[in-house]
Amino acid sequence: MALSGLIRGGDMTGAQGSKFDLTRRGFLKAGAVSAMGLAAAGSMTGCSGWLGSTAPEAAEEKTVYTLHQFMCTGRCSLKCTVRDGRLAMIQPNDTVDEYYRHVCMKGISEIQHVYSDERLQTPMRRVGERGSNEFEAITWDEALATIGEELNKAWDKYGKSSVYMSASNEPRFSFLPALLGCATGVEPGIDRGTGNGEAPAIGGDVFGGGTAESRDWVNTKTLVIAGTNLLETSMMQANTFMDAKEAGCEIIVLDPHFSTTASKADQWIPIQPGCDAAFYLGMMTYILDNKLYDEKFVLEHTSLPFLMNAETGEMLREGKEWGVDEETGEPVDPGDFMVWDATVGKAVPYSSAILTASLEGEFDVDGVKATTAFSNLKKNQARYTTEWAAGVTGIDAATIEEVARKYATNGPAYLVFGQGGSDKYSNPDIIGHAGMVLTALTGNIGKPGSGIGHTIGGAGYGVALGEWKLPEQFKPAELDVRADRFPTRENDVHVIISLGNTFQQYWANMNKTREWIDSLDFIVHIGMYYEDTVKYADIVLPVCSKFEDTVEHSIVRSDYNHVNLQTKCIDPLFDSKPDFDVMRLIAESVGLGEYLPKDAEELVRYQIENSKDLADQGITFDALIKNHGSIKMANTDEPRRGYTDLKFKTPTERMEVYYQSQAEVGQGWPNWEENNEAYAGNPLAEKYPLQFTQTRTRFSNHSHFKAAAWLQQFVKPVLELNPKDMESRGIADGDLIEAFNDRGSFKCVARANNAVRPGSSRTFEAGWSKFIEEGNTQNVTNDHVNERDEYLPTGAPIPFNDTLIEVKKA
Repeated sequence: MALSGLIRGGDMTGAQGSKFDLTRRGFLKAGAVSAMGLAAAGSMTGCSGWLGSTAPEAAEEKTVYTLHQFMCTGRCSLKCTVRDGRLAMIQPNDTVDEYYRHVCMKGISEIQHVYSDERLQTPMRRVGERGSNEFEAITWDEALATIGEELNKAWDKYGKSSVYMSASNEPRFSFLPALLGCATGVEPGIDRGTGNGEAPAIGGDVFGGGTAESRDWVNTKTLVIAGTNLLETSMMQANTFMDAKEAGCEIIVLDPHFSTTASKADQWIPIQPGCDAAFYLGMMTYILDNKLYDEKFVLEHTSLPFLMNAETGEMLREGKEWGVDEETGEPVDPGDFMVWDATVGKAVPYSSAILTASLEGEFDVDGVKATTAFSNLKKNQARYTTEWAAGVTGIDAATIEEVARKYATNGPAYLVFGQGGSDKYSNPDIIGHAGMVLTALTGNIGKPGSGIGHTIGGAGYGVALGEWKLPEQFKPAELDVRADRFPTRENDVHVIISLGNTFQQYWANMNKTREWIDSLDFIVHIGMYYEDTVKYADIVLPVCSKFEDTVEHSIVRSDYNHVNLQTKCIDPLFDSKPDFDVMRLIAESVGLGEYLPKDAEELVRYQIENSKDLADQGITFDALIKNHGSIKMANTDEPRRGYTDLKFKTPTERMEVYYQSQAEVGQGWPNWEENNEAYAGNPLAEKYPLQFTQTRTRFSNHSHFKAAAWLQQFVKPVLELNPKDMESRGIADGDLIEAFNDRGSFKCVARANNAVRPGSSRTFEAGWSKFIEEGNTQNVTNDHVNERDEYLPTGAPIPFNDTLIEVKKA
């Protein structure tokens, strides 16, 4: 039975006129009110109608040490003050080493997230059309019974693979996909674009994680930062940037816009949007032509001396039999490549001629015209002169040459990529691939101060925690179609379990996405706030923040050279529940709860007690509690440096920078490819001349941290434009404007900003529709899928920033 009448989404900001008179001690009692009481109060979201003025009296106060949530990449350990059951203040953990003692406005503002008017209070069921924002409050038992019925119905009708769990980093339901036999994905199509090009060369992280910690930048002489405004997006590691600057490191920033990071750099290079790869291709040619490469490193630690068929581009091999991976069943490359041994004048296995292999030349190998990969690379690079790169990037050839020279000769050098910038175009794998070739040519890896990749969260040390294993029969399903392609490709998915605001974050071209959403049989939204995805759900389940819990400790995490333990600050507010409890309840609704730990604390204890890494360091559950929830890992005084032995996770243990598997689509070597939409000369630009960018900011991360009033005053969705572009359109600062293209439109306030590149427009990533005047920024974004999709480790990225729009006064 429903607990209240019809309630529309517009009424879900709290019962503004019905405040209760509470003492501070009465706060906890109000927090325990049943869903019936909440519905009777006339609200299913918000705190303003639930919290009232307090009578002055002595407060009971305690200090709680805990960790910050997953979605924030700052990796902060926190000190929280709780007064009479209410979270009252958040500060840095004052017991950790001063170097790691920090918190930003996102962390401080968690108080307002906990007590936000956007909080979901109780389970809800849709009663109107999907997307109408019409819900009624129901009990947990009713919600879980409906979910269990709908899951079983879908399994009976379509099979297990018909259910998909769309996962964000908050909340976390790690066991549920395997238990339900459903497919899942965390951040499909985002944050991996550059990593797609990096990973194959070293067998590394598909997210493009840095090969060395950012603390090591004090040893870096030349730091090139591209595609990221890290002083905002990785603010808690800003000290490593400043330490490097103080140590004399020259910092060069490539960014179309004048960012905070650019303002602190030695040189800002205002590159054309989406053209980073062309800049690196020009650098590669300059280094090759001027013999600035490290020949010893190239010969000993890369695939560049390997022989290849000069006509087909196929690598020459000894002919060893391929193996089979016992776990995955996938073929295992024996890495049996050949080189030309200059001392004996014939082709031999590469391992037998490390010091005598020819780096350049053409040779006859049993009637096959062969050449070295290095010679083939030079031939391929001939078209990518610095003058060519200047024409594409808008940066003069002399500047490209200067950066190339510094990167190659003023080392050690570190090439920093980011997430949320250059990786949001149609072809950022070419950036990562070109970056790996630059690294291989110069040997800028494995030694102090050198590296490549993003350093979000500091890229420090970590430990392996114990793994709670499910029985063998429980495995997640695998789909042939990635989630962001569901609206346009045939697939078997009919049910979505959305963890967090995934429809807003993981799908472009929202109008097309809504058509697909309408075709689904059943949608469950599990989250903390009344965010965009909620309005499409059939059942809504409210989870609480990580400061609220039903057990004392529910998370242990390896964070930036520390092991951190979460500690409960307050009881769950309203009728919300911790994400682990919700995961378990869903498992129980289909008869599978017995396979999970009884509660989150049992899981945490298991992870700690069954970790060899923690045992070796003497880190125990009790020790973490005694040490205020944070213990620095042993042997972490020196920054983490990967690949110091120069052995890479490839079949040959070398940097394998020629991608033969991608040669048939023209990317054996990194080759320039125009963006799909935002490129010079696109006829569409006559109609829609402004490139549209969604950038990250210090105020939020993805779609998270949008619900705090303290932050909303700075991050209400607006569209920033260069004053020149505003003047030509008759738009003044503060005007209401409409941004549009053939996909859709949205309306918001225009703001003049000289830091925005002329010809571009900029907004912060994933702004909620309720804070914008009309529509949604994703209405206009590009959902193109690169034709090379199947050749990339994680598939082609969603090209959110590879988008053209026009703007007019509304």
